[in-house]
Amino acid sequence: MNDFQIADATHIGYVHLRVRDLDRALAFYLDVLGLKLVSGGRHTAALSANGRGPALLVLTEKKDASARPPHAPGLYHVAFRVPNRRALALVIQHLRSSSWPLDGFADHDVSEAVYLSDPEGNGIEVYADRPRATWPLRGGQVEMVTVPLDLDDLMRELADFPGAWEGLDPGTDVGHVHLRVTDLERAETFYSGLMGLTVTQRSLPGALFMSAGGYHHHVGANVWHSEHGTRPPSDALGLISYSIVVPDAGVLTSLEARLRDASVPLNSDDDGVRAADPDGNFLELVVK
Repeated sequence: MNDFQIADATHIGYVHLRVRDLDRALAFYLDVLGLKLVSGGRHTAALSANGRGPALLVLTEKKDASARPPHAPGLYHVAFRVPNRRALALVIQHLRSSSWPLDGFADHDVSEAVYLSDPEGNGIEVYADRPRATWPLRGGQVEMVTVPLDLDDLMRELADFPGAWEGLDPGTDVGHVHLRVTDLERAETFYSGLMGLTVTQRSLPGALFMSAGGYHHHVGANVWHSEHGTRPPSDALGLISYSIVVPDAGVLTSLEARLRDASVPLNSDDDGVRAADPDGNFLELVVK
């Protein structure tokens, strides 16, 4: 059993993606998904739900980027968490009106979600949590399921006050990231054993979910399409990195020491600590 636990207030900050066509990606993330531009340049853009920093999503263009092999580790999906069911219903209503193809809907007991992909195939989840007191537990672990979403019930949230689409609710954040990995045991050793995230569910075949502070998951990992896969080229499309936000410098110092003691290569500067998990998924540890 791992005695080290990361601080309860730890959470995901942003996700950084490499795209081949920045204009096309921005058209999707701004007009279809409803994020707002924080800053932009010739080859990069930062977006959030309210148009101010900190960013939730950073896009960097590389027109000649390598394709990510189909069985390589990387991003499975980035999950944008809206603050309530009504906000989720507004998202779904807008996505339907935009005619953007949807990958599906799901009820996970702890949350309700819609799934889709951006123009370059990066997976996206938009979800709203159910009240934490209602989350089912089994053996001390959160019991997440995947069952059909009662879409009619969800859309009744808009019956009395339909509302006009103004983009994602300003309270939206990145609730979790779900990664493709090549070996679940190695992923658990890194994220739980070293980083101090707590395993919240391991009952779904081929997947593992981990969190700080008893949340259902901040990091998900699966081997459904990537078991024993090989790392993609360093300039591949898709995930460049994601950030894990810790509450103070003391937590960051402790994590940096643990990773160094485990001989994990690190880059440190005033902005935080950058490391890679065993599959080359880069994470940036930063202080809130």
